[in-house]
Amino acid sequence: MKICLFLFTVSTLLISQIGGGVYGQVGLSVSPPRVYYSLAAGESGVQGLLINNISKEHPLDLAITFGDWLYDEYGNNVTMPPDSLENSCASWLTMQGGTYLTLQPGENRQIELMMNVPPSVSTDRNVQTAMVYVTQMNPVDGVDSQGAAIRINVRQGIKVYRRGLLAERRELEIEDMTLNRESNHIVVAFNNKGNIWTDGVIKTTIFNRTTGKETNLGEVPFFTMPGNHRKMMISTGEKLERGDYTATVILDYGDEATLEAAELEFRHE
Repeated sequence: MKICLFLFTVSTLLISQIGGGVYGQVGLSVSPPRVYYSLAAGESGVQGLLINNISKEHPLDLAITFGDWLYDEYGNNVTMPPDSLENSCASWLTMQGGTYLTLQPGENRQIELMMNVPPSVSTDRNVQTAMVYVTQMNPVDGVDSQGAAIRINVRQGIKVYRRGLLAERRELEIEDMTLNRESNHIVVAFNNKGNIWTDGVIKTTIFNRTTGKETNLGEVPFFTMPGNHRKMMISTGEKLERGDYTATVILDYGDEATLEAAELEFRHE
């Protein structure tokens, strides 16, 4: 099974592996970056995608394909071919109007992404995911920041989520909290034990019990799927003062009733 890392952003993704800046009048915008379906077994639904050729000079010949994705334990996106995962819904997706299109410079088009959930899907399988890729098939000439000639084509990925009709249960559980003294990071390990994707922020403070100084380390966003095991690395800063510390982390993923917290005590010499 072929697996590769892929960066998902709202901005255009350049497939060409090049260093420095890229100078070429080519661009692709697809929105929204995520689409959601709430469908029972045997039901169908449609979501719209807006594809925009933001170039003023070059037409785009585009192909639409499907794949799978997951988060690794550090929250990075990992992509793979369609139907590689047990929770894949890639084979449930079709594009009304076909999987190839051409956009003239400045043109945009609304396309419809249909999901057909098989009648045989168990109600216990409450969450499925897939990826839609929009890929340019006609590379254009450009130059990089060093003046070297390159060929540029672009691709964008849109995440697809499906949930069934089970009542949502959001539950995160902190499993472990340690201090990595070599890298000066607090390492928090936690699990998504619910039945739905759960996003939030992790808030961290450290309190020097020797000096009475408290430091807020800010908020770090996280994204999880059911069954995910996650490790978060939280920097304590460039230099800690000597003293006995208490570090407190809070997983905030909803209202005041959906918080998970843990503390770690350590000494810094």
